[in-house]
Amino acid sequence: MYFLLAEIIQPINCVLVSENVPSISIVLSERRSNDLKGVLSIKNNVKGNFYTHKPTQKEPSSWSFEKTNIKFKGEAILLKDNEIWHHYQSKIKSHEVNKVFFSGFSSKLSKITNERDLLKATSGFFKIGSGCYGGRIKKG
Repeated sequence: MYFLLAEIIQPINCVLVSENVPSISIVLSERRSNDLKGVLSIKNNVKGNFYTHKPTQKEPSSWSFEKTNIKFKGEAILLKDNEIWHHYQSKIKSHEVNKVFFSGFSSKLSKITNERDLLKATSGFFKIGSGCYGGRIKKG
């Protein structure tokens, strides 16, 4: 039981960096029971909380963003290089995924901000850092 609890609450350091605007990143630092939690920021200026959710039998991989009383969500499209990953295929292992596209993120953010770099970053791909290991905690 202790091992399971330690696995769930263990902190992580998963950094996603925008390919379009490298000063914009998502740092996922907390593993929770159903998601990874972190922040979206421009350099050190936090724009809001960001969550990634693993796929289930009924839902694909997804993302959500929260800022005060605003909440957006959408599908996360995961890739290894230029090939799409999904959990029903066997060609690409989840830990091989190295970039992600957050579908609809930019268009939803455009309702609350006109920050050009932020909209440009969220309309493209984010590189998945080596500490992410497909969203799982790297062992040893």
